[in-house]
Amino acid sequence: MKIQRKSIVMDAVQIHRTVMRIAHEIVERNKGVADIILVGIQKRGVPLAERLSSAIEQFEGVKVPVGVIDITLYRDDLQMVGQVPIVGETSIKSDITGRIIILVDDVLFTGRTVRAALDELIDFGRPSAIQLAVLVDRGHREFPIRADFVGKNVPTSPNETVEVLLTEIDGEELVVLEEIVEEPEPAPAPVKKQAHAPAARAPRKKKAGKRPVCGAKAKKTKKRSGKKGGAHRAV
Repeated sequence: MKIQRKSIVMDAVQIHRTVMRIAHEIVERNKGVADIILVGIQKRGVPLAERLSSAIEQFEGVKVPVGVIDITLYRDDLQMVGQVPIVGETSIKSDITGRIIILVDDVLFTGRTVRAALDELIDFGRPSAIQLAVLVDRGHREFPIRADFVGKNVPTSPNETVEVLLTEIDGEELVVLEEIVEEPEPAPAPVKKQAHAPAARAPRKKKAGKRPVCGAKAKKTKKRSGKKGGAHRAV
């Protein structure tokens, strides 16, 4: 199977505007930023959390702390990842007890990643509230999880996927809708028929008949057949 780009959902300008809007919504809902900690989920949730912190600082004048978590060891499919899973950085320097945690991720899909992030956060302390901010919500939830702040809702089918590309990680700024296309299996090569050697012919049987008379015997027979019956009489 192969993945092909279907359409562009958001460009760089739209991503920037969306991040600024979410930043305003976070401040408005929580009536300030005094107790807020932004926590980005590895990978692309981290640069998005840092952008939200910078955006809030622009219009509030307060730098919101940013934490990082990697949910690899908290996944419910860890046994399928491999014998030695690659674990990224987890770093939350501030005490989260009694604070408002804003989890930040790029795409909300089944909800399993967020569920793992919630389990990991509880190991760090007991926050007063946990809220979720995502750049794209593509639906198809498998857990009862809902985002509090959504940049864009993108309805998708099971054979589609949403890919977020950020400058900090990918070198470009795009949100694209991709389609998973199954390639047809190649037709089997035709089987060549092997040439068979012609069957040997059975020797022909000779027909029964008189054998030809040849040589001196043939002359003698001819001579005898020329004589008249009986001896010549003397006159």
